[in-house]
Order: sequence, then C-alpha cells, then structure tokens
Amino acid sequence: MHNLIPAADDRSQIDPSHTRAIKTWVAEELRLGEDDVVSVMESGCVDPGCPLVETTIAVFGADGRTRHWKLTRQRFAVAKFIVKQALAQAPKIS
Repeated sequence: MHNLIPAADDRSQIDPSHTRAIKTWVAEELRLGEDDVVSVMESGCVDPGCPLVETTIAVFGADGRTRHWKLTRQRFAVAKFIVKQALAQAPKIS
C-alpha cells in the first residue's frame, strides 16, 4: 500500500501535516542528524516545458552543504515511495 498524504478539502490552505510527513521521510531515508535542516517548498512555474507545480526538498547540512531535489507534483500528492525514489538520485548541490 502506498503511503499517500491525504489531500486537504481546501487545497488553497497549506496543511502542515503534508510538510511534516515529507520532512520525516527525508530525515529517515538520509539518516540526518539533529543539526541538519529539511525544507519543503511548493512552487508554481509558467515557463514552457516547466511543470505547473513542483515540490522542492532541500537539506541544509550541518557541514554547510545544501542538497535539493525537485518533484513534479504538488506536495499533497507526494508519497513515501516517491521521496525514496527522488533521494536515490544524485541531488543538486549548492
């Protein structure tokens, strides 16, 4: 069974449980320490070829590195297996 985050009845309001669930999955999968910070942001794009909405996961490491992954879906549609697949790919590092 997939571990989907339930969609809110009113998608115009941000449900903090969506973000908390994704952050927890990332921390577990990457075995992050207490000083590492996970950020989850949903943004829109109007450029041609760009998904209308994407969710970005960023990990600010205690070592000063920032890694991020982009998911081409809204936050409420992100499932645990999608996070695991994304994190298995090489991150963009800044």
